[in-house]
Amino acid sequence: MERFETIVAEVDATASDLDDLAAHPAVAHAVRFAEGCRARLTLVDVVTREPYARRQRSLATEDDVVRHHRERLARLAGSVTTVPVEHTVLVGRPATMLMETVERSARPLLLRAGHEPAVADDYPFGAIGLELLRKCPCPVLLVHPDRPDPPRLVAAAVNASTHEPSEQALNRRIVAVTQLTARIERAEMLLLQAWEPFAARVVRGRTSDESYAAYIEELRQRSESQLQALARTASGDTSELQIVLRRGKAEEVIDDFVRTRGVDLVVMGTVARAGLAGLLLGNTAERVLRTLTCSVLAVKPVA
Repeated sequence: MERFETIVAEVDATASDLDDLAAHPAVAHAVRFAEGCRARLTLVDVVTREPYARRQRSLATEDDVVRHHRERLARLAGSVTTVPVEHTVLVGRPATMLMETVERSARPLLLRAGHEPAVADDYPFGAIGLELLRKCPCPVLLVHPDRPDPPRLVAAAVNASTHEPSEQALNRRIVAVTQLTARIERAEMLLLQAWEPFAARVVRGRTSDESYAAYIEELRQRSESQLQALARTASGDTSELQIVLRRGKAEEVIDDFVRTRGVDLVVMGTVARAGLAGLLLGNTAERVLRTLTCSVLAVKPVA
């Protein structure tokens, strides 16, 4: 089963009550993952240095801001007693600082929560979240701003019908990460796959209704069989593991299923092209993320 050795959580230590971990969604989620994985926890607070702020603030004032964040973060880290915890305040671009941190960490998971996206941003996770999903070299968990509570239903979005070895390996990793997450959160899990019949219009125009229906059913059964085979790669007791096969485009199927079934977290994979493993999301993932109404855990291709 997948296991993370370091949980890196971005925190705005000045945003909420220091005495209430529940007021810091990133910390609450990260502590549960660190406990479940027996991992180290690293809390990171990034102070953004915007050009306009540099002109308006003196160096002494900027140092005071960093010092204030550092003092608050230290108090917050001190309230975590169940796992080993480190903390650091960094100054710079949030996405860049976070990616540099995970690159120095052993088998990391990056977690970001409680950050409201800009009003003009098309994505519910904001521009920083999207950059992390595109570029971060490790798995990234983004907690939806409207869904800060622990997930109760976790869905693994997979493509069990692929014949590409790298994508098959990614599917297995998605399943393993979903299992880990469901165990840590004590949540229900399922495997979700969207499928579309190949060349349906061409076949429909060249055959009888009966032959067309038989063709569609054959493809459906094949997709279901492939999804069941993927489910069997899961570790432990899989007797209660649900599989869901829905016909349609992936972005439409996932969006509809999340809304109608009340999914709290979707675990999905990114793609790798031109040798840039983990640096691209792919068109389908980009479209899914535009409308996603729950949290997302993006799993990177196997190196």
